[in-house]
Amino acid sequence: MTPSVACELVRSGHLVRSLRLAPFVTGAAAVAAFLAARDGGTHDVIGDLRVLGLLLALGSGYVLDDGAAVTLQASPYSLARRLWLRIGCAAVVVVPLWTALLAHFLSSAPAGDRWALGLGLTVELAAALTVIWAVAAWGRRHGFEHPGIITAPLLLASLLLAVSIPQAPMLVGSGAQWTSAHLRWSGILVGATCVLVAGMRDPAARRRSPDRHPTRERQRG
Repeated sequence: MTPSVACELVRSGHLVRSLRLAPFVTGAAAVAAFLAARDGGTHDVIGDLRVLGLLLALGSGYVLDDGAAVTLQASPYSLARRLWLRIGCAAVVVVPLWTALLAHFLSSAPAGDRWALGLGLTVELAAALTVIWAVAAWGRRHGFEHPGIITAPLLLASLLLAVSIPQAPMLVGSGAQWTSAHLRWSGILVGATCVLVAGMRDPAARRRSPDRHPTRERQRG
């Protein structure tokens, strides 16, 4: 998919219409409801931002759903390019919202901790998003047109599992364990990125065997 084709899909609105917007709208509405319930206050900066990040992640889990996936399998545009374009559309929504939420909530945090808190919570959100997109990409790779339905329960189950392992705490507060916990989050982010990239390969793509190289076949002939 060339940049001109991608721009045309965005400009014409075809890409936006092909996305499942209901989860995005639901996630945004949940964020707005949460902020309204807090009445503009920031009682627990870390806890509130984690809840809001979870809502954004759950709303983004359906971005790789594509009812036209079977039709587009025969197109010259690779699966990876189609999926990256959809992820880019989700990022256009999530990144500004998350930036605004960080600016609002971190203003109540101690000045010396703001960068560490913001970076750590952003890594948590990025890891959560990458995990659910990796699962959805592998679902698409195996023929599921709407893999987003499994991303929400998977993400919630993963968070419950993370909370239940006291030897390697993940959801920690600001303090001595913050750095070590977010090194683990960074490891999850890197691993999930590798799984996502692998899941974006076209199912028909096969690594060419050296013994079957066309040049060698002609030489043998």
